[in-house]
Amino acid sequence: MRKNVLLGMLGLTVVLLFLTSCIPVAKYYVCPDGSRVLNPDKCLPVFEEEEPVVIEPEPVPVIEEEEPEPEPIQPVLSEEAQALFNKFTKVTSLQYSYVESPDILPENIYYTSRDKMKIKLKTRVRFSSEESYDTVYLDLIEETAVGYCENRDRSMCPDRDKPFKVNYNDYFVETPFDWVTKITRAELTGRSQTIENRNAVVVNFEINGEAGVMFVDSFFGVPLEINFMNKKYEFRDIVINEATNEDLEHQFGE
Repeated sequence: MRKNVLLGMLGLTVVLLFLTSCIPVAKYYVCPDGSRVLNPDKCLPVFEEEEPVVIEPEPVPVIEEEEPEPEPIQPVLSEEAQALFNKFTKVTSLQYSYVESPDILPENIYYTSRDKMKIKLKTRVRFSSEESYDTVYLDLIEETAVGYCENRDRSMCPDRDKPFKVNYNDYFVETPFDWVTKITRAELTGRSQTIENRNAVVVNFEINGEAGVMFVDSFFGVPLEINFMNKKYEFRDIVINEATNEDLEHQFGE
């Protein structure tokens, strides 16, 4: 009986093996994306990964802020110094010989107001072999200059009304009006001295932190002599309020 059971199981096993060998084994295809399919046509298409497009932000324009202009230094004058220079406001014109160290003798005579200047040259300047000028007129506002030959001797100045273009900076010198305008600090020393028969008050002053000494006419408040930054500036033979507007402009002939 037991022998028959064993034979039956062996026969069943043989039958199963036969059936299994008869069933076809399914073949799978591995797609490029790693998936497995029976039919390769079923693979999903593979797209190359596109590089991301980087959009650069538009540059923000840089607006340069303008630096504020430095505020002008407010003059600090003692009460006495202010009273002295207040007298200068009544001066409209000056005439003087100008000397700037290291020179010791004046070269020219100046006639000036706050906006015009005339210079009588002690030595004529030759413009060409036959032409020269002996007087220069400056516009202190426009900073322009023109020369004329004004000597009445026709042999020296055949055409007294012919203008000659000259360089403004070659002839401009700072006037007493300019010096007083530049002062940022001033005080009287309590001392005085006589300069060309004029009583001159000694004033300690500063221009933007640089110290100097000024000798100022006590009646008109006009600087007569200035010592500043190792140089001396002298306004000699000074005449006050006598030059007219006509004196500061060339007078054309008829």
